[in-house]
Amino acid sequence: MYLPVLGSIACLAVVPAVALAQEGSKPSAWQKAHEAGWKAYQEGRITEAETQLRAAAKETRAFGARDPRVATTLDHLAWAFIVQGKLDEADPLARWALGSRERLFGKEDHAVAESLNTLASLRDAQGRFDEAEPLYRRCLAIEEKAKGADHPNVAALLDNLATVQHARRRFDEAEKTYRRALAIREKAPGPEDRDLAPTLHNLATLHLDRGHHAEAEPLYRRALAIREKALGAEHPEVVASLDALARTLLALGKYDEADRLEARARALRTKLARADDAR
Repeated sequence: MYLPVLGSIACLAVVPAVALAQEGSKPSAWQKAHEAGWKAYQEGRITEAETQLRAAAKETRAFGARDPRVATTLDHLAWAFIVQGKLDEADPLARWALGSRERLFGKEDHAVAESLNTLASLRDAQGRFDEAEPLYRRCLAIEEKAKGADHPNVAALLDNLATVQHARRRFDEAEKTYRRALAIREKAPGPEDRDLAPTLHNLATLHLDRGHHAEAEPLYRRALAIREKALGAEHPEVVASLDALARTLLALGKYDEADRLEARARALRTKLARADDAR
């Protein structure tokens, strides 16, 4: 069974959908909270992100429902809930943000694509794959038309669509979609970056689910190397890569290395848990 790891479902590259403070003017309480919250989210500090985005959402009560800052804030708060598994809390926010943006901007705006991706990712996390897939496809069509077939947003959406195809056990279709995403990412400048790792990891997992362990191993190794370089050796996504590679090596009979990786992953999980408890 395919299980998505933290970081496998991708946000779209954020293009500001609302006017913020003019240069030289004092940022509002909403702007400060929203920017701090979204920065914390992007850096993986999810508890802090939730706190700041909740504060930003409280500030939007003074704006009125048609102010685009409301949808932006609720969409981002929904992401903070999704990655924490607070799916019931994310659901009404994601649906409201999508409806609001469709009314404000029309059905083919980039902001609408952002909210389609959010709601699709939520449905994916809920296991409602039949609902997630058409949302991803609609979002993909918007971004391909607006930004071109080789844009990073298109790669992110292909990744997300492939995870649904994978979960629905349409393996040939999923592999084709993953490989298209991988080709886009590898053509971009500086391909050995964090954005490449989820595609490599998920394609490797697809091979693992098909029993193709030898094909999975080099992909997992490359994803691990990218994550260690981009995120540091003590990041949760590194733990996911260590676990996956260890399982693959075990299946290939490479027991000594598998044991070393499993031990490293256990130690790192313990250290991360202690760090969370200390906050």
